[in-house]
Amino acid sequence: MLPLRELQSRFAAVAAGRLLAEQAFADSGCVVEDAPGAAARLAIHVHHFRLTLIEALGATFPVVRRLVGDAFFTAAARRYVLSQPPQRPCLFEYGDGFPAFLASLPEAGSLGYLADLARLEWAINRAHHADDVPSLDAAAAAAQIEAPSCDLFIGLDPSCRLVKSAWPVDRIWHVHQQGDDEIAPVDLEAGGVQLFIHRQDGEVGWLKLDAAAFAFIGSLLADGRLGKANALARAIAPSFNAPALLESLFEGGVVASVTAIN
Repeated sequence: MLPLRELQSRFAAVAAGRLLAEQAFADSGCVVEDAPGAAARLAIHVHHFRLTLIEALGATFPVVRRLVGDAFFTAAARRYVLSQPPQRPCLFEYGDGFPAFLASLPEAGSLGYLADLARLEWAINRAHHADDVPSLDAAAAAAQIEAPSCDLFIGLDPSCRLVKSAWPVDRIWHVHQQGDDEIAPVDLEAGGVQLFIHRQDGEVGWLKLDAAAFAFIGSLLADGRLGKANALARAIAPSFNAPALLESLFEGGVVASVTAIN
């Protein structure tokens, strides 16, 4: 009889192989063969596993699912599950590649905004589940920023995300929060958006940003250096007001740390 650990490892390997391939199960050699048979029982397990992943994607991308309908979404999600199985055990962490996958689907070619809408929903999901960090003494941090003796590192809250789209995905998302009879039309020619997504008091929301502010926050998220972020923003808009934007970030509770860089 196989040790439990080896049995579990072989079972996982067989299940993973079935998840990625459509051929019938070969005899796993690690499950007792009786009615209805090891292969059939493993197939039931994998079938439920796939359904769980598809349902998890539907929960993370509810507006995308509503737009394309259950049948289309289920078919697309199933193909995604087969091509990109989860690498982590938490279901809310699954789906980071789904927006790009949607963008690659020829069947979704007429819905140019669909992938960006999925990126917005993924950012909302990640912001909602981001780690909590201790609150910052905003007054002391603001004073440090007003009179810096050197460059500063600005650490933003882990919930912070940026989404840029050529489509009004924020409006598309909003109108689909209502019932089917209340969905208002969205002017797809209204122009794109640059959104700063974050969590405040347990609720996820966003701000619309101009190009300079978007570059500023993007630089802080990537590098954290205040001087570099300010230079990038001023290259776009020479009149960019970094202190005013930082003040709004403090008020929103999304600045997690301010540290002097030697």
